[in-house]
Amino acid sequence: MSGLWTPGSGDPAEPASQPESRLGEMAPDEPAATPEEVAAVRELHDRLAATPVADVIVNHAIGIWQLALVHLGVVTPPDESGRRPAPDLASAGLAIDALAVLVDGLTERLGEGEEMLRDALQQVQMLYVEIADAQP
Repeated sequence: MSGLWTPGSGDPAEPASQPESRLGEMAPDEPAATPEEVAAVRELHDRLAATPVADVIVNHAIGIWQLALVHLGVVTPPDESGRRPAPDLASAGLAIDALAVLVDGLTERLGEGEEMLRDALQQVQMLYVEIADAQP
């Protein structure tokens, strides 16, 4: 498949070749789920289904933004000597690119969180350039 599958654009990718374990179905080496575990999963799924999808995606995008900041070394507290962690530009760049894919790819579909995510993306991109330029 050569692109992102979207509803109405054709068949999604073929299912994975390995069997998946499903709630209520036992894999050969897995113990059966207890009624309490099944009820907890159902409750979690009900709460998730009641939450607007855009809100969930925005929440995950914020986590990716935070991941980029961690790898840039700007949000982790300094150690005992007052040193901040060295930036991992490759990892930070991957997180920033992932955030950009979400924000740019879901234009006008993220609701109220879109403007905030665009600002966060722009700020972390500028911070990345600033930190990368300061590297020896």
